[in-house]
Amino acid sequence: MGNRFSRRDFLKYSLSTNVVIWTSEAIASKLNISSKEMQIFDIAAASATSVNIFPQSVSSGDPQTYGITLWTRIIAQSKIAKVAFEVASDSAFRQVVLQGLANTNSDCDYTVKVPLKSTVLKPYTTFYYRFIFNQTVSHVGRFKTLPSPEDQTLDRIKFAYINCHDYINGYYNAYDFLAKENIDFVIFLGDYIYETVNDPSSQRLIRSLDLPSGELVASTLEDYRFLYQTYNSDPKLQRLQEKFAFITIWDDHEFANDCFQANAPDQFPFYKPELRQAATQAWAEYTPTSIPFSDNTKNFNSLQIYRTFKFGNLLELVLTDERLYRDEPPSCDHSVTQQPRYEMRQRYLVSDNPQRNETQRTMLGHRQRDWFIQQICNSSCVWKIWGNEVMTMQLKIQSVFATLFLGQKTPDLFINLDQWDGYPAERALLFKAIREAKVKNFVTITGDLHTFVAGYQKLNFDDQSDQPVGVEFVVGSITASTLAERITLNSFNIPLPSIEIVTTLIAASNPHIYYFNSDTHGYNIVEVTPEALICTFKVVTNITKPGSRVTTLKVFRVPRDQVLIEDLTIA
Repeated sequence: MGNRFSRRDFLKYSLSTNVVIWTSEAIASKLNISSKEMQIFDIAAASATSVNIFPQSVSSGDPQTYGITLWTRIIAQSKIAKVAFEVASDSAFRQVVLQGLANTNSDCDYTVKVPLKSTVLKPYTTFYYRFIFNQTVSHVGRFKTLPSPEDQTLDRIKFAYINCHDYINGYYNAYDFLAKENIDFVIFLGDYIYETVNDPSSQRLIRSLDLPSGELVASTLEDYRFLYQTYNSDPKLQRLQEKFAFITIWDDHEFANDCFQANAPDQFPFYKPELRQAATQAWAEYTPTSIPFSDNTKNFNSLQIYRTFKFGNLLELVLTDERLYRDEPPSCDHSVTQQPRYEMRQRYLVSDNPQRNETQRTMLGHRQRDWFIQQICNSSCVWKIWGNEVMTMQLKIQSVFATLFLGQKTPDLFINLDQWDGYPAERALLFKAIREAKVKNFVTITGDLHTFVAGYQKLNFDDQSDQPVGVEFVVGSITASTLAERITLNSFNIPLPSIEIVTTLIAASNPHIYYFNSDTHGYNIVEVTPEALICTFKVVTNITKPGSRVTTLKVFRVPRDQVLIEDLTIA
């Protein structure tokens, strides 16, 4: 059975996490676990179907060297319920290594979280888990623990990263193929849910939803919970989560489009602290993460999602929160009116302004920024990967092209000031610190833009001679609308040329961008070795109906100790 918990360890788990755990029936007996509780594990009489009891199946997240967080949600009739769980080294559960009980109740929408930490869970090893409730066994999930941080022999880590799976806008066909990939874990970079439903300006209404509140935008805790329930009920997503542990951060749509702090710029009233807290609570309830949530503190302090994961001496993954602590984007209108004070026209296709370049402006907040610089600059790992929500590279259309673009004389236009282009002083501060610390092998993985992008990070993007400090790979969306689709939908309320012309203009205006494609959907696979990092863009042929094919769009290689993107794509 491996190493067993002591009574002290058992009590620590019981008091701190509302979870009891043991490694054998003998330990359970010593701790006076009742025969009735032990009968919860008797699955021979199971009769109900799993989907009726576990409608969102199971998932796992935040893998550690000796730990994992297991998650499920049950349908229960009583206010308080006790759910059993098992972890085994085999999928048939002949070699169970951990068992336990977890309480859940209506206050957390009957979600169940089991944060496990035990030397029984060996490093870099695959385990299987399941839940048992009301004589019903859940689907079986699996996870892989992390390598030991002291492991000097690790020669390969392989993972996928994904984002933006708007349920309404299409089918999760990419997950059929991602679930078959030979990877260690999945990183989700944000926009797990979309707060809007049935919005024809940005959603194609492939699948329709009606919120419990009856509103078109999530307005209550019940609305947010309903969205997570619905998204997690998708069979393709369930199969993916059953297969791999997730490492998850949020972006904006888990609360509100282009949000900052507790502000929802597309809504009125503009400042919504109670709704921000409700959105945070729902994310905490439905995400398989060990991060503690406090409902006694508000906004900034209720949940901290920025954190780091180490994979031997090969890779350190540093994840940031770019919503909860950021200043408002530039060009905000501070007048109080019946309209949103920060309109879309002030965020997209806008010229430069003094506020954008103010040195004190921050996206990360001072505390997180200092932490981030320390993590990246002091990491002893070969590769330093930043898990980042919005694109760091400058994205604009130069004046000469913008004038042609809009048919009238115009200055340089920034495409999206919700990105790091809205916070250039802090971006330069980060990259300057990385350059001065002589950090090597700095790679950023990014979501949000619904576009596949590869390019270079620089202190001065307008100076082609400025040497880059790192590379960035942006993943396309799973289903959320691409730039090509938004042009078709006319989401920007201005006439735009074809996606081919827009892509050409972007390439000409941004020489630091090596590759740009906003006309398809899919996921990225990253393979890290001591010699190189390889990032593969994979795309699906269709999201508007079930069934698709997957193809490789691009394969890029970054050699060790070189800020260089090599295109390995076979023509």
